[in-house]
Amino acid sequence: MNGTQEVHPSVSKTPISLNGTDLPTVCVLCSHNCGVRVTVEDGKIVKVRGDESNPITQGYICNKAVTIDRYAHHKQRVEYPMRRKADGSFERISWDTAVQEIGEKLAGLREEHGPRSIGLVGIGGQGNHLDAPYASSFLRATGSRRWYNAFAQEKTQHMLVDQWMFDVPPTTFYHPDVDRATYLIVMGTNPRISNRGHNATETFKELSKRESCTVVVLDPRETETTRGAEQHLRVRPGSDAYFLLGMAATLVQRELYDVSFVSERTVGFNDIRDELARIDVSAMAERCGVTKDDIAQVATDFAKSERSSIMFDLGVEQTPFSTLVSYLIHLNSVLTGHIGKPGTNGMIETFLPPTLSAGRHAEPERALASGIQAVRALGNAGMFSPTLVPEEVMIDHPERIRALIVEGSNPILSFSDAPAWRTAIDRLDILVVIEPAFTETCRLADYVLPTPVGYEKWETALFPKRHPEIDVQVRPPVVPGPQEALPEAEIYARIGEAMGIIAPLPDDLAEIAKPQTAEARAAFLATAMAKLGDVQKKGFNGESQLLFWAYRAMGHHFPAPSLTAIFASSIANAMERPESVVRAFGAEWAGSDPFALGEEIFRRILEHPEGVTVAIADESNSLEQYMGFEDKKIRVAPEAMVAEMKRALETRVDHAEYPFVLASGLRTRWTANTIQRDPSWRKGQGPHCQLHLHPDDAENLCVEAGDSLRIETNRGAIVLPAAIDTKLQPGHVWMPNGFGVEYAETIDGERVTQGANANEITDAADRDPITGCPHHRYVPVRLTRVAATEAA
Repeated sequence: MNGTQEVHPSVSKTPISLNGTDLPTVCVLCSHNCGVRVTVEDGKIVKVRGDESNPITQGYICNKAVTIDRYAHHKQRVEYPMRRKADGSFERISWDTAVQEIGEKLAGLREEHGPRSIGLVGIGGQGNHLDAPYASSFLRATGSRRWYNAFAQEKTQHMLVDQWMFDVPPTTFYHPDVDRATYLIVMGTNPRISNRGHNATETFKELSKRESCTVVVLDPRETETTRGAEQHLRVRPGSDAYFLLGMAATLVQRELYDVSFVSERTVGFNDIRDELARIDVSAMAERCGVTKDDIAQVATDFAKSERSSIMFDLGVEQTPFSTLVSYLIHLNSVLTGHIGKPGTNGMIETFLPPTLSAGRHAEPERALASGIQAVRALGNAGMFSPTLVPEEVMIDHPERIRALIVEGSNPILSFSDAPAWRTAIDRLDILVVIEPAFTETCRLADYVLPTPVGYEKWETALFPKRHPEIDVQVRPPVVPGPQEALPEAEIYARIGEAMGIIAPLPDDLAEIAKPQTAEARAAFLATAMAKLGDVQKKGFNGESQLLFWAYRAMGHHFPAPSLTAIFASSIANAMERPESVVRAFGAEWAGSDPFALGEEIFRRILEHPEGVTVAIADESNSLEQYMGFEDKKIRVAPEAMVAEMKRALETRVDHAEYPFVLASGLRTRWTANTIQRDPSWRKGQGPHCQLHLHPDDAENLCVEAGDSLRIETNRGAIVLPAAIDTKLQPGHVWMPNGFGVEYAETIDGERVTQGANANEITDAADRDPITGCPHHRYVPVRLTRVAATEAA
């Protein structure tokens, strides 16, 4: 097969080649998004290697990257729009029919029950983020603020604490400077497997050899990372808050804190000092399973080291008191003055400029059932934990959720309490799933709409990668997708237009944008912004209107219309952080017209599909420059966190009925969340989905390797083969993520389940009370051996 394949113009203006060598793209199987080069034959990816020209990862990849062909090419792809029939099967329908019916139903629900009756779950699946501006603009256009994203079941507590303590923009990330730290605490992560951080395997190999940096790892398990550390403290599962409390208390009680920094740069220190002075460090140590001297030594070394930093990830983000844990990570850095300087923790930027919203201190949107707030994260829109969705559907309230759009997400496998999700979905008036693959959630939908995977359309990954460089990689399609698959931007535009929430493009704007020139783009934006007042008076959302007008009017200027959002972000970078752009481009660009500078940013992005640095942040102070507080002082005693400290100290764990603690969803070399559906991508000796337990526990349960174990909670039970694991503590067990996928040779064919879905037994109520972040790394369970006859 030679030549090219025509695709819908919303995918690409030009045909996509069916053959090619050394095509730049990324791996989408984790948030590191390593740069890769692929070879394509007959429209299929056949070879993958690391891309040395990628400025971010510079040729680094792990074993997963070479399997991305299985993500793109498998037998469960959604190839055309589908509608559920009365008998539960699906029928093929046209795009016009799908858009008209979905638009009418959503518009009707919005009119009868209000905008809050519509919710959006997902956006930005893995390294495919070009949907985000269009999805969020669509939701704003409906008038709803019900956005539920996977990021909010992991990391929004950090954004919330950042805003409480520093008043920084939600587009910045609190991040450790691992490369320049002289003392590094690692907690809740095994970077050498999970790829947390920049080129993690290489970084931690180097750290293990570097005499100038001491690495201390807090982890209940022995891991690849602990084996390379100077010290491994085997804290009890779920006790991280108590270790950090003991550490902060030691800093105060032994007067190890930075008196000058605290007095000059903080507000509320006396309040938090008094709370910490009363804490019994010995009691904290006992709760953690370490000694008081262990805590004291870490606190002392952390305080006295020249540059100290704390690295953290899911193990402390999906555990009890996760918001408190985040606060205490911040607090220990602040107390010692190890913040906002090279080698410490500070804020890093992304392609979205760090702009403070004038409305950031307004009362946030809150969940109807729990009152949990939406947290502004990744941008100025608030997001909720998806753990909250089932109760927001089931609640008896006039504004309960009645319609869900699920995009780039698979809630049945990815979010807590699959049984609760099924019950909630059954109560919805309409469920629309926008997906490349026919997932477990698709099977429950009323409509399934096909979209290309990230290798079949123009895409980008906006996860932060390094500091102070601000890198962007916008990648073209390398293979053609299903003929009827449309990019998310086009789908949201069509549904919004069908609902009547996006005003028609005025003729004069369309005329202005006809010439494909920089002058036309500048004139279009100026004229469109002048018209927004009139459309807002008619009830349209101005910000959403501007993006969709630009998408329709200027889309033909670019290789794909969806790149309108990248162009808009390029202009925003030029207008909102020109100094940072000039650091990257050179002094000759100083004082440039913002539109000219924005056009240059956009030009370089398209010219470098392997990735390019578009700005360089000022790293001399990676905190104060972002702070919105006029006095530039850190609020060290947020009221909610003082109360949460007291709750933690008063809490006594008692789950005798479920005596084991399950860490569900750990990463391994052969897990990739739930987006890899074809099981043939995994190599090596299986089974890959097992329950790992300590030899003493196995002996007490009369279990040998390979025997079946029932893992039971108050929500249900699953069965897995046992793996005897000497690296665990007794009473602590774990299973990997990304399993429970039901794969079939055809959409209607017989399905084979890979491993087990941990979220069949997690409880949506088992979560942080402040953010709704689930306790997936701390699930009390009961284990029983399954007889061979029963297992069979």
